Amino acid sequence: MTAEIITRGGFLARGIFGLIIGILCFAVPVAMQDLIAYIIGIFLLIISVLTGGMAMSPESKIAHRIPVFILSLIGVIIAILIFISPVWMVVVYTILIAIWLIITGIAEVGLAISFSEMPHRFLLWISGLIALVFGLLIGVVPIPTAGSMLVIVLIGIYCLLFGIMSIIISLLMKKGDAIISI
Repeated sequence: MTAEIITRGGFLARGIFGLIIGILCFAVPVAMQDLIAYIIGIFLLIISVLTGGMAMSPESKIAHRIPVFILSLIGVIIAILIFISPVWMVVVYTILIAIWLIITGIAEVGLAISFSEMPHRFLLWISGLIALVFGLLIGVVPIPTAGSMLVIVLIGIYCLLFGIMSIIISLLMKKGDAIISI
């Protein structure tokens, strides 16, 4: 993992983006569920096609061509499956989001505890605790039933809280301040 330096403007941008996503999750939850699945499918399709093209280029080593091409073919198949059944992708990204939130929560709480000189570290601790709680909640939701809508609502709540916390941090920071994040 590499550290990321976040400035006042960075926190403000993260906060605004989080608020927008949070509001959309409440305004159009079904559309957000499908949108997230389709965005992942489009991204995977593009990356897989490009990787397959690079694998077959004359510059790539013969020994690496076939495994990389097979991997890109698997990516294209998964992308097509996402377009056919976005619900399948909801199950996968629900599990990944839960894992990501739990890891993020643990990391942020750990950072808040270990860096005593960090300004406003109590907000980072609260943010980490919120991420951890939501990760655990999302991880136990029964999917892909009506629980998948609950996942969108929980993601919306998390994004709203994340957005508010980020905006508060940006407003409390002085110009030129930066916070190191993992």
